[in-house]
Amino acid sequence: MKLNAKEILKPTLVLVIICFIVTACLAATNAATKTAIKKQQEADTVKSQQTVLPEATSFEQAKGSKKCFVGKKGSDIVGYVVTTEANSYGGKIQVMTGIDKDGKITGVNLLSTSDTPGLGLNAQKDSFRDQYKQKIPEKGFEVVKGGGAKDGQINAITGATITSKAVTEAVNDAITEYQKVKGGE
Repeated sequence: MKLNAKEILKPTLVLVIICFIVTACLAATNAATKTAIKKQQEADTVKSQQTVLPEATSFEQAKGSKKCFVGKKGSDIVGYVVTTEANSYGGKIQVMTGIDKDGKITGVNLLSTSDTPGLGLNAQKDSFRDQYKQKIPEKGFEVVKGGGAKDGQINAITGATITSKAVTEAVNDAITEYQKVKGGE
């Protein structure tokens, strides 16, 4: 069997042209939607911030912290919103924590997780997240198994202890960041 240069070059050239056209279309689509996507992400962030710190009407980046936002009502500081990450069963878990100016957790929201549906994803349920709504414990939150959690303790989700610990670690990191920012004011 003889190879003919035309038989090889023609399909190769066609594929190169198709790839170039598809790449140009993808680049144009990306450029056209970039602004809209960024606006939607900002709107989603504000919505999540208001969920974990409902008393605030506006948010601004805290000085000296990329993770923390100051929540305000008018010109008064009502609290702080901190976004942190921790390693969980299915990978990274991203958590947003609201803390009022008196040091009480006002809300915890899972921004992203890829944990097991039916087990680890139970961390998204209010019954789990509402456990954090209490005064910040001196040594941070601790996960306990079997129920009966006291102040400063969080009942682990049955079958998802790793996820429970990851969320708790992220909330404890948020507390540390909050204390740094609040101490710096």
